[in-house]
Amino acid sequence: MEQYIQPISWNWISAVCISSLIILTASSSLFIPISKFVEPERLDRLPKWFRWILVLPGAFIAGYIGETIPRLLFSLVEVVINHKLTFRPGFDSLVWQGYAPLVFVAFGIQLAPSSRFTTFIIIGGIKIIVALANLVTVFNFTNGGGSWNALDPITNSPLWWNAMIYLLCLTLLFAFGFLLAKQSIAQRNVRSHTG
Repeated sequence: MEQYIQPISWNWISAVCISSLIILTASSSLFIPISKFVEPERLDRLPKWFRWILVLPGAFIAGYIGETIPRLLFSLVEVVINHKLTFRPGFDSLVWQGYAPLVFVAFGIQLAPSSRFTTFIIIGGIKIIVALANLVTVFNFTNGGGSWNALDPITNSPLWWNAMIYLLCLTLLFAFGFLLAKQSIAQRNVRSHTG
């Protein structure tokens, strides 16, 4: 059986990164009308118990939309420009394992009526565990003699690229968690000084 590989190529990386930047910026602008549904003023009208119920389903829906919109835009643009899908596996991996998890976590935290850091620990923890499990799978494959240049059977992107995306996702999630922890500590300090 023939094993498909894709060695590290700066041309491929730059094409994926530049197209991702353009498409993800355009996709993010499409979230502006959607984000109006989760403005604090609107959410504050809902009972707190209902907001807590919405956190996980809302995060999953936002993550799905965060996957779907960029992938549709990318496919449309790349087919129009290249008349074929050349960089799609790299873009799909970035969206699926980098961008959509951040949308999932951010939307879930926005829905939470309070305890945003605790909410992050739960829903961010889900995405951190997924990224860590995927990263361990890649390392186990390569430590067992597999090539970093081999293509992932699900995304068709090279394992070296997937490992970078998992590390990027973990870095961004930990940074986001750190900022929420700092914000939570600052709010506690303000409450203790005023109360």
